[in-house]
Amino acid sequence: MNTLMKKTRRQQFLVIAILGLALTLLLGSLTILPSQVISASSETGGFSMKQVTSTATASSYQPDTNYVPAKVLDGIWGEDTESQQSRWSSSGQGQWLQFDLGQRQTVTFVKIAFLNARERLSSFEILASDTAEFNPGTVVLQKQTSRQLQPEDSILQTYVFDHPTDARYLRIVGYGNNASGSSGNWNSIMEVELYTGTVPGEGSGEPNLPPPDAGSIKEGDVLPPVLKQIKVNTATQLQQALDQAVSGTWIELKDGTYEQNGPFVLKEKHGTAAYPIRITAANPGMAIITGNSYMHIEDSSYIEVTGLKFQNSIGDEAGNQTLIERGLSNHTRTGVHPGVQLQSSSRISILGNTFALDETGQPYRFKAENRSVWCLIDVKGSCRYGESSYDPNGEVYDGLTSYEDDKLLTDNGTNRHYIRVEGTSSHNRIAYNDIGPKKGFGAVLIYDGEGHSGQGISQYDVIEYNYFHAIGPRVSNGLEAIRLGLSSLSLSSGFVTIQYNLFDGLQGEDEVISVKTSDNIIRYNTIRNSYGGIVSRHGNRNEFYGNYIIGDGKQAGLSGFRIYGNDHKIFNNYMEGLTDKVIRLDGGTHDGGPEGGTNPTVRWGGNNEQSAVLNSLPAEERTELLRGHWRQYNVQIYHNTIVNVGNNTPTFTLGGKTYQPVGTKIYNNLIFSHAGTVFNETDAVVKAPLNERPVYKGNMVEGIAPISNNPIINGAIPKQELRLVRSTDGLIRLSIYSPAIDAAVSPYFALEDIDGQMRYAPDVGADEYMFNGPKMNQPLTPADVGPQALF
Repeated sequence: MNTLMKKTRRQQFLVIAILGLALTLLLGSLTILPSQVISASSETGGFSMKQVTSTATASSYQPDTNYVPAKVLDGIWGEDTESQQSRWSSSGQGQWLQFDLGQRQTVTFVKIAFLNARERLSSFEILASDTAEFNPGTVVLQKQTSRQLQPEDSILQTYVFDHPTDARYLRIVGYGNNASGSSGNWNSIMEVELYTGTVPGEGSGEPNLPPPDAGSIKEGDVLPPVLKQIKVNTATQLQQALDQAVSGTWIELKDGTYEQNGPFVLKEKHGTAAYPIRITAANPGMAIITGNSYMHIEDSSYIEVTGLKFQNSIGDEAGNQTLIERGLSNHTRTGVHPGVQLQSSSRISILGNTFALDETGQPYRFKAENRSVWCLIDVKGSCRYGESSYDPNGEVYDGLTSYEDDKLLTDNGTNRHYIRVEGTSSHNRIAYNDIGPKKGFGAVLIYDGEGHSGQGISQYDVIEYNYFHAIGPRVSNGLEAIRLGLSSLSLSSGFVTIQYNLFDGLQGEDEVISVKTSDNIIRYNTIRNSYGGIVSRHGNRNEFYGNYIIGDGKQAGLSGFRIYGNDHKIFNNYMEGLTDKVIRLDGGTHDGGPEGGTNPTVRWGGNNEQSAVLNSLPAEERTELLRGHWRQYNVQIYHNTIVNVGNNTPTFTLGGKTYQPVGTKIYNNLIFSHAGTVFNETDAVVKAPLNERPVYKGNMVEGIAPISNNPIINGAIPKQELRLVRSTDGLIRLSIYSPAIDAAVSPYFALEDIDGQMRYAPDVGADEYMFNGPKMNQPLTPADVGPQALF
């Protein structure tokens, strides 16, 4: 409601008060029933209605505020800050507002102005009773959510009762709203108006028409949403637009650089599916976030960030100002500014951006001459001897750094991440971004959820069509392209999908994708000539399928999959030219049992074995157990194609740590190798009880590599000519004469092959032979991903 409307209503009340005073002076004292004090009626156009006055009480209200029940009857409501201060607020399911009408009256409908009605949907129901205790109470408006408003809609919305209600008391019961995090617990209402009589628009004498059928509106008749566009060209204008953004706001950044002392902050801003809040570059890649700034989005939803370029620095103390001003000092990140941080925000889209952050000054550590050395990236003469952290006053080191000599290995540094997803959230999308270069310490894209002190992670997110490149040189640990979770979150379900991403020439560490939660899908990604592979470091029930992992057969350290935990599936993957233990299940240091639950009994220690129920332990001890390598149970590996293995490495490596893998199923894999042993088992696996041993069925092998070090397996899997060909698309596939055609055995079948073709009589390997058949899933190239594939 705008200022003029509020002013008019106040003037009406003033006139009524003056007239009342004049009548009192003329006629003496006059008794007026409460239900008649501010009654209003309208009898035009064939309908009549009358506003019913009342008094209001509530179950509770927000402590230390003036957000009391009486505020919903003061006639003040709107979308400006002043009007929003006139409201009732109470946190929790079932909190209520109660209205006393003074006597039994017939109420037909109610008008309610919810706080932030355009950005979030509030859940509520309405009850009626003749007793203040609501014993008994009758539901007159079933539990529902507030309406999804269009930009032209008033926030004071009409809700019609199921039938006209005769009662003295009405109660609005609140059940929170759909905002993320703790914001979703609040019930906040600015204004309530109760009415008797005919609902506006009804009783006009028009004939009663039947309700329209589904499909009565044609698709072409539905106009697309129109957003309110705001164009900015300075950092000040950008932050002002973010502070004032509402559902349907489209903020367009003109070409140029944008910097302020701290991140550009979106806090408690909510769009909708039809009317998101958009932050876009007028020309992709030409609006540049730089200096002390980045993008921080907190407790928000339906936000789109598109086409920006992030070249910001690591950040100094002044780079926390905008967070502190908004009460977010707990999220300050001096020296490790990301490009984008999502904090407890849902349905956020990070699309078509470029992340090439300025890493100048970020500390990193390596060993030289058996001593630890700290340096600052791209700062000449900055290297100092030291152990735990960088000391500018320490002893000077003037030798080569780990960025200049590949024999030196970075083993520590400040952890800086380009994209951070943290807190409680869901349904975010990170897609079509160009990510790199990055050589500083810290995983590139991280999902930290609630951190080591919590147990939840963002759920149902999708990470797709991103181009990861120029990451490295190598570090000992801590430069993953994607780290999905933390050890302490590993038993939590993420339901995150990582798909159609290209990882090109990465040289960071041995985990390109590091999965540390449960129930995720990693599919249709392409990894080319990159050190490391895909690792399920923690968690259960993850699926890995349709991925292309391609190397040159020469560079050391190119691997496929390394797996820990229970019930994982690895199928329909194509691996060529890999040089380091292509698929590895090397046992565990800890045994969490076969169930895969969230509170297992964990064993560790081997000959001096200990055990504990996980959640009975203090937080630090619980986290320490979760950091271990957990034994593998019931991992299924089937329908993979593994060809041209190099560097004398084994194809499958089973066993090695204290507790050996149990119940591994290896079915219908196609392997061509002139390198190391195809199925390599440690002595402990060879000697394992029959019910714990791996099961091999339907696998086909060609090449001079030994089949297995286990004589039983060696005799059970014969070598044969597989009749493979190099296809026109560059992949090694079955020829029409291959014995692998129709040769797969049950029970482990994939319904489709790596190309997306149906398997009717399944072939061995990832590819189902189909001459000139359609190929929906091919190895990705730079043209298929990143901003260039979007714009």
